[in-house]
Amino acid sequence: MPFPFFFEMELKMNGLNPNCLDDFLFSSSVEKQKLEYILSKKMPFPFGGKNGILLHGTWGTGKSTLAELLPELLETTHSGTWDMSQGVGQMPARSRDEVITDIFRCGGGLSITAIANSVYGSTSKSAMWHNSNHHYFMFDEVDKLTSGAQQSLKAVMGVKRCMFFFTTNYLHKVDVGIQNRCHLVEMNQVTNLASYVPLGQAILKVMGLLPTAISSQNIEAMAGKAKGSMRDFMDSVVFAAIGEGGVMPDNS
Repeated sequence: MPFPFFFEMELKMNGLNPNCLDDFLFSSSVEKQKLEYILSKKMPFPFGGKNGILLHGTWGTGKSTLAELLPELLETTHSGTWDMSQGVGQMPARSRDEVITDIFRCGGGLSITAIANSVYGSTSKSAMWHNSNHHYFMFDEVDKLTSGAQQSLKAVMGVKRCMFFFTTNYLHKVDVGIQNRCHLVEMNQVTNLASYVPLGQAILKVMGLLPTAISSQNIEAMAGKAKGSMRDFMDSVVFAAIGEGGVMPDNS
């Protein structure tokens, strides 16, 4: 077996285009640590009846983006192309073209029949194209499914060789059986506003500016005003950066 090719460590955040775990902020270090343990394979996943990850918190904190990215990060984990001694914060996600994730936007008449057909149908398909040998299913705003649909989803989650990724703004509206089958990860506004500074500076660099083009104090003020919404935070930083002569990249 050839020695795996390791990505070179590049200590930077990706700013406008999240592509690694460090591009996201969590309510506490413990919340991020759960994902670090899973991505580093220190904690087996799926294991012990838990084959899901449920991201919960307020609007705009990056839950949906991360939920879609997690299968791609897991693919890097299982590919053996990343040196785990460097940690997993900067580990880049595999190309979206290389990962097949069935994505369900809950609500709007989505039925449990369509969900069940997709998941149960995976049992007749090979997952060999995935390094993890698992199928990936992502449910955005799972709380919008009816109570009956959520209860049925619990049974669907028992299908082998499947991983499930959920988001919700209302954890209390998610069936406790679904919660029990998941690792819960909270994503709300970070108390220490200084945590937003590296993300803001990453955006400045992507836009062709020095990281000092906007002061740390101003970046923290933008984070406080955004109240946990990464959408509002990024919008404020980009607006201010344009005023300083920054330019949005073509692929943003």
